[in-house]
Amino acid sequence: MRNIRPPSRWYAALAALCGAAVLLAGCAAGPTHPSLVSARQDDTLPPLVPMRRFVANIDAVNGHVLSPDGQQLVWVQAVGTDVGLGVRKTSDAAEVKSASTRTFAIGTLARPFVSGPTYMWLPDSRHLAYLKDFTGDENTQIFVLDTEAPSAKPWAVTPWPGVRSTMLGWGAPGSATFLFASNRRDRSSMDLFEGDARTRTVREIARSNPDSRVLAWFIDTRRELAGRMRQLGSADGSDRLLELRQPDGSWRAFRTVKAFDSFWPQRVDLGMGRLWALTNVGRDKLAMVEVDLATGTEKLLAEDAEVDLDYGVFPPQQGAPIAYVSEPGRPRIAFLDSVLGGEVAGAVKTARERGWLEAEPVITRPASMANDMRRIVLRSTTENEGVELLLDRASGQLTRLTPPREPTADLFSPMEPFSFKASDGLVIHGYLVRPRGVQGPVPLVVNVHGGPWVRDSWQSAGFTPTQMLANRGYAVLYVNYRGSSGYGRAFMMAGARETNGRLQRDIAEAVQWAVDQGVADPKRMAVLGGSFGGFSVLAQLIQKPHDYRCGVDLVGVANWPRVIENWPPFWRNRHYFAVFFGDVNKPEERARMLQDSPISQIDRITAPLLVIHGANDVRVLRQDSEDVVATLQKLGRPVEYMSFPDEGHSVRKWRNRLAQWRKIEDTLAKCLGGRSNGFDFYELMPRQ
Repeated sequence: MRNIRPPSRWYAALAALCGAAVLLAGCAAGPTHPSLVSARQDDTLPPLVPMRRFVANIDAVNGHVLSPDGQQLVWVQAVGTDVGLGVRKTSDAAEVKSASTRTFAIGTLARPFVSGPTYMWLPDSRHLAYLKDFTGDENTQIFVLDTEAPSAKPWAVTPWPGVRSTMLGWGAPGSATFLFASNRRDRSSMDLFEGDARTRTVREIARSNPDSRVLAWFIDTRRELAGRMRQLGSADGSDRLLELRQPDGSWRAFRTVKAFDSFWPQRVDLGMGRLWALTNVGRDKLAMVEVDLATGTEKLLAEDAEVDLDYGVFPPQQGAPIAYVSEPGRPRIAFLDSVLGGEVAGAVKTARERGWLEAEPVITRPASMANDMRRIVLRSTTENEGVELLLDRASGQLTRLTPPREPTADLFSPMEPFSFKASDGLVIHGYLVRPRGVQGPVPLVVNVHGGPWVRDSWQSAGFTPTQMLANRGYAVLYVNYRGSSGYGRAFMMAGARETNGRLQRDIAEAVQWAVDQGVADPKRMAVLGGSFGGFSVLAQLIQKPHDYRCGVDLVGVANWPRVIENWPPFWRNRHYFAVFFGDVNKPEERARMLQDSPISQIDRITAPLLVIHGANDVRVLRQDSEDVVATLQKLGRPVEYMSFPDEGHSVRKWRNRLAQWRKIEDTLAKCLGGRSNGFDFYELMPRQ
């Protein structure tokens, strides 16, 4: 990926600031940890990579998507000093850059807390729809731009204050329509709408029922409403009912799904009389099944004995899955379409011969397909790079879409899967990234994921915060503790009512594993995490299973009853929280939840703590962080607080990400003895 480059009008301003930047660059701090000092003396430490490379260009030149007719590509790239979209013709033979490229400065896309695409072509292969979240409050808005009118103002499809809208998919073939869900009428329910970019009109298609809310709408391969999953009753934890829409507009009950079962259609094809779903009904792990819509008969298509299936890959127009992906350690793909599988293998071979891939890929997957499947975007990932390729299946032509791998990437470290047995015998999985050029135990940062029912996944070594930490001299540990998703129902439910107990012991025992392996210096360890991971930061510092030298709490939960009672109305699956944490509607459980919350034990934290929060967070109110900071300040404990007025439950805007990670960089250097590159001149970049 490339740097975000400022537009020419900023060059003069940057030149004027250059002298100050040179002086401030002298603030870079060398390591103080013995292993890193020794490596510096031996000249084996890699050069410091500037912070801006990790956070200011993270969205540049990737995510290529083919238009339905296969004639154009769209991708995410830097435009000026912000994020935008690039568009070009597939017929242009140029690699990476093209004379036909047009760019659109749209600003930061809404991510990561959305379902469905954040940008997509409309069926006419001319208009593009994209999703924005301006303040981080997750009230996402939809916009549409015309690729043939670059100077025209985008259409604000959902300019409704305080309303959340998400894109579901295309409308009728050849049209400029698309389908989306929105809670404009009722903040707790998502109604279904159709937008038309040619007429710039919106019409309502179907409404959610207030006493049995629709949890999901399903669109047929003919791009029509085909089904819905609704909740049987108003209370979270009620059973769910999958219904299929009949030709006369009525609904046919098809399948009842229990509250703690999963059955989520990935595709509905009324013409073929089939649907394909990921389900764990009657089994431990998510598998792909094909269901006959007339009889309800179910056929198993694919499963992975080790983990849940992640997703199926489907052809754009109709039909069964052509591949499926799972991730026991590193991701893997299995092709159900052997012809396509052979063509992908041939494309990888060609890319290796041309030097586009320096090693055999861990995985190569179809990322986007034209409607006729003649052209396919492939995303090929090795240990150290990710490459996007355009394959023309008819001619065999292969084009590289992403820039060549930069020499800087040689400074990065691979992500290594590991596993160990917890003290009660449960197998725990995770990932380890080691710093390059260092011998002996090194400072460790354990990065705890949120959720808890999500998981950490393998990543190629690229310009990510993980690689920034490794470049600064730290080993980075990721733990998929019990309660994480991805490893089956039993593993996830093993975390219920153990979020302050065995789950935290899993984290501590993973850290001990790193010490026992000779990776981590037990006297120089820190814990970092966001959301539930931030809660775990506080829990680890309170319980003190190790001598953590500091912690970094990002939007962390400190008061469970308050967090649960203040969740946004559009949230679903709250019954999982009752099972995992307790029922806030029962006085005795609410009292226990408060007692187990970090805020009730915050006086036990003595290690330095950095707390970061977005002011518009709707998942964990910033009051949680402010209470932690105020209490520790009153106790005279070392604590720092950083708040962003235009962010929510994650920091998305690159200037804010730069400020956040620069602060984390200096904090860890101080408490663990790693390196800091100091001031980054992008911190002086003016706003557009």
